[in-house]
Amino acid sequence: MKIPQPFLPLRAETENNEHIVHVIGRDYTIGVDGMITSIRSQGVELLAAPMRLMLIEEGQPANWDENYAENESESFVQSRSDEKIVICGTKQSDRFIVATCWRIDYDGCVDIDLKLMTRGQTVSEVFGIAKTKPKYYKLNQLWIEIPLRAEAMTLFHMYPNSDLKLSDGTIRPESLMSTGGALPQISSAMPFKTLLWLGSEERGLGWFAENYRNWQPQNKDRAIELICNDDQIILRIRLLDSHPDAWLADPQKGMSMYQPLTFKFGLHATPVKPFPKQPYIHNAFHLDCGIKVKGNYIDVLAERYDELKEKGVTTLILHEKWNKCQNWFELSEFTMHQIKIIVDECHKRGIKVLPYFGYELSSIAPQWSELKDQVVVKNKDGSMVGGWWRVPFQRDYVVCYHSKYADLFVEGIARIMDECHIDGVYLDSTSFPRLCYSTEHGCGWYDRSGELHGSYNLHALRHLFKRLYDVVQSRGGEINVHSYGYINFTTIPYIHQNWLGENLQFTHIQGNTEDINLDYFRAEYLGRNMGVPVEFLTYANPPKWTFEHALSCSVLHGILPRPNDLNHPLDLMSRVWKVLAAFPIELSEWMPYWNNNAHSSHEKVKISYYRYTDLSGLPQLLAFVVNISAKPIENITVSFPENVVSMRDMLTGQDIDNSFSLEAYSCRILFVR
Repeated sequence: MKIPQPFLPLRAETENNEHIVHVIGRDYTIGVDGMITSIRSQGVELLAAPMRLMLIEEGQPANWDENYAENESESFVQSRSDEKIVICGTKQSDRFIVATCWRIDYDGCVDIDLKLMTRGQTVSEVFGIAKTKPKYYKLNQLWIEIPLRAEAMTLFHMYPNSDLKLSDGTIRPESLMSTGGALPQISSAMPFKTLLWLGSEERGLGWFAENYRNWQPQNKDRAIELICNDDQIILRIRLLDSHPDAWLADPQKGMSMYQPLTFKFGLHATPVKPFPKQPYIHNAFHLDCGIKVKGNYIDVLAERYDELKEKGVTTLILHEKWNKCQNWFELSEFTMHQIKIIVDECHKRGIKVLPYFGYELSSIAPQWSELKDQVVVKNKDGSMVGGWWRVPFQRDYVVCYHSKYADLFVEGIARIMDECHIDGVYLDSTSFPRLCYSTEHGCGWYDRSGELHGSYNLHALRHLFKRLYDVVQSRGGEINVHSYGYINFTTIPYIHQNWLGENLQFTHIQGNTEDINLDYFRAEYLGRNMGVPVEFLTYANPPKWTFEHALSCSVLHGILPRPNDLNHPLDLMSRVWKVLAAFPIELSEWMPYWNNNAHSSHEKVKISYYRYTDLSGLPQLLAFVVNISAKPIENITVSFPENVVSMRDMLTGQDIDNSFSLEAYSCRILFVR
């Protein structure tokens, strides 16, 4: 296959029985025993010590045979290509063997199979030539521990959402924003997570698993632990806290009776690809999202294309109503006519068009009856998930892309791009790893007691996005994805921009007057620590929460809100776009509030800025000064480490001589020289 941009062919070398695999921006090192010993992102080491297995057998910690010079069991490269490198390793204790297989993809995603089994007999032992001491194959514990450098791990994200149990006996309760934020300063525990990311504003490490098959934590609420230990944070995965239920025979017969157990999980260091120097990749306007429009889009947009051009729009994103049938890729006669007219009018003015697709199968789709039982996400009771209502009157149910719908979807997108000349797709929550119990397409599985469990379809989503990326990018297009309550870092390599923001705003829309949750914003909405730009999704409810408020918290973090109304929000963003276009962002250094020496006279006022050095060697700054609180602040003064001669408010055109004021959740965009 041809590796897509911006990725590079994999490289690997072996030194002293260690295998170093180089992917774009990151390096993974697998040791002689098949355990990962180093993970570097952007040249920074993330591990504090090698990954280790905490195995207890017959009440005693495992005594691993680490004499690989003699035991002939050192790790090895099974296969290599530009796209994937496979490395196998194994460890043996007195009673058990743990074998690992590492599949490292060109985007840096690492799939890991860990196989647990009893050790066997040598040929001499089988024939009775060598005597062996009878063994009792009792397993008490198997944990994975990944020691991480504490200074590199200040933020976290997890999905699904839950309480966090802290070591002091308190609980960090589940809430809209409990999926991410500042990493607790004390040890914590949580239930199984399909996605868990630990890192900083620059980089991090993701852990993932589709399900907890074969896991046996003593307490399901403590299946995963984060242990704070001096300068380390240990990610502990409690695979087994007791003898495996699948091993029913007498432990004395374990060698012959116990079948191998497999545990599947993975790692993904971030950022997954280089973050662009110019993160504001377009001036996007989103029609009919949040602020709804009446009628067909072809009529709403008539006579307004020139207005879009004049206001600086470079990308028009069409919400769901562009298509009569939700998320369906065989277009009706009217839908085909409508999208071709809109695309033609936009292209005349240099505006790209991204129409909506998502995550559902519509009851109005011609193939509804044929497909629904095969492709929809199922609850544990067998019922379908979802049921979104829209016009034309229909109900739309969530599809699982671990089904044949994925093939239909990719083929349909390719056909629409070729026939209608759209410039990519806007995908609503398509990257969302749904918990699906369907046995029809292989998500559901039964434990030994006969209870049905579900899986999160991470690998199916990665495969889907890889294929979509090839289809869309090869045609010069863009994949723009909305996410809510999750950051699926395993699909982000194949996304050009994420659209995030709902969780942070929901309480503010209802009148919450707390400060902007900066820790949560940095953990989930930055984009830089993941490798893909972000735009901020804005739902206004004036005067409690306005588009101006959204602009303030966005620009402070180096992102922009996406306007969704042809009037005021678009008028405001038109002015902001002009300010940004006049400053050499791509030649500047980003200096965010958590990593600069700018100072404000009030603790609730934060400052981030771009720093550019002109040809004469003098600095120029584009600064975003933001009030993160719900109260107006008067007499604000700001200072910068650079020698400041003048400051001008770029939205009002007024010079700032001494002090200024900021309304609640408001900002000033200053040109400083």
